[in-house]
Amino acid sequence: MVNSIDEQAYINYVMKKLPDVQKGEVRKLKKGDSLWKLAKQELNNPKATNQEISEYMLLIAKLNKLETVEKMNNLKVNDEIYLPAVFSKQVKSVDKNQKTPTHAEVTFAKIKETLFNDKTIHISQAYPKSLNLYHVYQYYKDEKTGYISNYHPVISFNLDKNGKFKKGAFESEENTYAYGFDYEVKRDGSVTSKGSIRRPKVGQINPKDMQIVMERLEDLSKYAILTY
Repeated sequence: MVNSIDEQAYINYVMKKLPDVQKGEVRKLKKGDSLWKLAKQELNNPKATNQEISEYMLLIAKLNKLETVEKMNNLKVNDEIYLPAVFSKQVKSVDKNQKTPTHAEVTFAKIKETLFNDKTIHISQAYPKSLNLYHVYQYYKDEKTGYISNYHPVISFNLDKNGKFKKGAFESEENTYAYGFDYEVKRDGSVTSKGSIRRPKVGQINPKDMQIVMERLEDLSKYAILTY
């Protein structure tokens, strides 16, 4: 059972989302300095959230090829750290041509965050093993009804014979179809409705996001408990 999220996996996940930037100014570390402290100083925003500081810290780490927890924690006085050449704290303008995400795409985005940030997730493998079918669950509590479950479904998925993601299935928040998952997602990121005979396409996941989720699920499958 997976009871906690691997810190290195989270770092890898965030770094994949961060842009590649050029080296700008250089800072020489002093006693008591850390990447977190440096990022907070450079943001120079008292209202910056921990997430914003964390992401900028990892952007600095990525730029300086400090991709592991060990490298980030083993910095020494007088080490030189490069800062991003360009960093804009302004919110990007909305692209008027950008389409509104479908419900399936929004739900999948939430699942992606859950797979990396929810420390209650755990995974089981369906019997027989030849099915290569896995189920990811999380702890869930409904504040309105008081319903509590340690086996609230997050996503189910199949791996191929080489251990690679084949397809997945997940619920909408409304749980539209009571006798099965609402959506199916394939390796190419296409999402179809499972509750319909025609299975119309209801979403298209960004390739980068899809790759991140597939790799995370493939990794989690190694910790699965076989259930009968």
